[in-house]
Amino acid sequence: MKAIFIPTYLNIDLKFELAHVGARFGAYLIDWAIKWLYLIVVSTVTSIPLMGNSVLVSFLIYMPFIFYSFLFECLNKGQSPGKYLLKIRVVGVDGNYPSIYQCAARWLFLGADMWLVWLFIFVHPAFSALAIFSPLIGGLLIIFSERNQRFGDMAANTVVISTKQKEIYIEDTIYAYATKKRDYEPKYPEIMRLSDKDINKIQQLMEKGDQTMNTELTNKLAKHLKSLLKIETEDDNYTFLKQLLNDYNYYAINETN
Repeated sequence: MKAIFIPTYLNIDLKFELAHVGARFGAYLIDWAIKWLYLIVVSTVTSIPLMGNSVLVSFLIYMPFIFYSFLFECLNKGQSPGKYLLKIRVVGVDGNYPSIYQCAARWLFLGADMWLVWLFIFVHPAFSALAIFSPLIGGLLIIFSERNQRFGDMAANTVVISTKQKEIYIEDTIYAYATKKRDYEPKYPEIMRLSDKDINKIQQLMEKGDQTMNTELTNKLAKHLKSLLKIETEDDNYTFLKQLLNDYNYYAINETN
């Protein structure tokens, strides 16, 4: 299976296995089944045809059908119901969940991925039965493109990955400790004496201590770092370690800007 590797500031490559065309087509069929079921239910309950007299009312009623993929991928971190069931997800090529702009670009380019079918339908409505083959162009692109991308993915700078592996995103790396405060003031510049590998080892040990409720591990790690970096502090050991990671992010990110 194809995979992409996304580098981070900390010299760690995040590996993402790309979703194969079969999983993507299966998700497509599930999503279309849901959309058509919605159309049938709404048309039955409201008795308002898609091309009814009130354009505004029709648009509001059928809006979930029209914006289905955009809404789900935007609100559900890159997953529609079909993608969720087939264990695949849209992510940006930077490893983050897709932004609203990326979701919009993928949605807008759905037409480009099925332009041949729309051409037939434009010639004669009877060809609308061919709509089931609409993902043909996008499917061919997914098969033959380097990153399994259709037009929408290329335009949005996104890829579709398999979530059968353990999902690790940028937010799950050391950047999870990055502070959001604009007026953040670091306390321990000594942390920059350590390497990227050292910092990530600290993070891993902290997480291991959290998961196993092993306070002894946290205390030993803090004691070792205080001695190594010659730091004296009144912070408790956990707060001290978290501060170190925050500080490292602060210095590392500002040095790259």
